[in-house]
Amino acid sequence: MMSKSLRTIWFLSLILSVASQSWSQQLKEIPPYALKRGDPAPPLGFEFMIKGPQPADVNWPALRGKVVVLDFWGTWCAPCTAGIPHLNGLVSHYAKQPVQFIAVGHENPQKVARFLEKHQIDAWIALDTDLSVYKGYTAFGIPYAVIVAANGRVAAALKPKDIAEEVIDAVLAGRVPNYPALTAESYWEPESAAKCFLQVGSEEPPAE
Repeated sequence: MMSKSLRTIWFLSLILSVASQSWSQQLKEIPPYALKRGDPAPPLGFEFMIKGPQPADVNWPALRGKVVVLDFWGTWCAPCTAGIPHLNGLVSHYAKQPVQFIAVGHENPQKVARFLEKHQIDAWIALDTDLSVYKGYTAFGIPYAVIVAANGRVAAALKPKDIAEEVIDAVLAGRVPNYPALTAESYWEPESAAKCFLQVGSEEPPAE
């Protein structure tokens, strides 16, 4: 059994390891392959669903007609954890409207389940353990979000903290939303970032 202090040391070591690798992966310019408003939304293909329908049922034909908010996150990402109350507030606010929130993680189900014991997420929770969705959405610079309009096209790529009700309301109404643009630091070199995410994602949580 691992003591509380050892679990804390393990978790802090994990955060420092990921942070040190991520800083070296940040790009200096926004890459030409970054998603842009009006692009067709790349395919969804999740290996696990912690909350929501079966993975095979989470696809764009099934979601057609809804505004979809994809919130990319990780258990090791402190800003992601800090943003959970904001996400939960949006889920509650739009509960009776055609808006679907999906929290997209990349880690193994056991690790995420342990995290959720202390941090409730009210959105659907999808796990992209092979990183195909992360790669398609250029989403390694978490926290990172993409809003897809009801027509299946990208309406916004932004930081989750910048998803205001006004942004979602604009997308629901078919208008162009106004929000702070992403900077180059929101994009990571995809190949080295993928190796880092796969390594972190495969690690098991420490024993209690």
